[in-house]
Amino acid sequence: MIETPFRFQDGDHIPVYVEVRGNQYRFFDDGATFMHFAGLGINLSGGNQIRFLKNAAETHGACFTDQGEIEIWTESENSGKAFAAYVATLLELVRWEGERKATSHDTGVFVEEVAQYLMAWKRTEIKRDPKITGITGREYVLDFDIDGTLVLAISAHHQSSSSALHKLIDIKGLPANGEVQTLVVIDDRKDPDAAKAEGLLLSSVSKVIGMGQLRVNAGTPNALM
Repeated sequence: MIETPFRFQDGDHIPVYVEVRGNQYRFFDDGATFMHFAGLGINLSGGNQIRFLKNAAETHGACFTDQGEIEIWTESENSGKAFAAYVATLLELVRWEGERKATSHDTGVFVEEVAQYLMAWKRTEIKRDPKITGITGREYVLDFDIDGTLVLAISAHHQSSSSALHKLIDIKGLPANGEVQTLVVIDDRKDPDAAKAEGLLLSSVSKVIGMGQLRVNAGTPNALM
């Protein structure tokens, strides 16, 4: 085991092991990285869920094995470069973890803001985490149910709006949901142009409102800008 000063977000050291077989060196994590992310509650049960691990490894010349290990093999004369590539892979995953943590926090804060403004606008309580089944049989959990309208609160990022669009198409595709009303609240404060573009796409399947307009509707017009 090689000790480095690099750590994951929770303070755990990044795992670095080295195995020597003749003239071959293998730098690997013994599955510790996979277990680290699994311990955070991240679903790693399928190919799509572990893609971020494979992408990070392959980008730096390593690989993510079927046994759940990140590894890189090299000849002894290239061990320095291989070690650097392995560490770069792990640091890429540390960065990914940090961005995910920040995004999760920001999303949680935004959803709570939306809840408060919805209640101020509609003058009624809201139901949280309503569930509804789509035409594929998949059950979805949305953010709110207010007066019978199901609400999704999303960022202006394309990935977020694409996920919302997929949910809504599946939900609206089930004949039993034909009368279901939906509302997408999109955060247009940081990038109004992106929010407008994503909102136009979503408006084909749902009512859409920007966070700025929601705040106006809630009685805080000075917050629009």
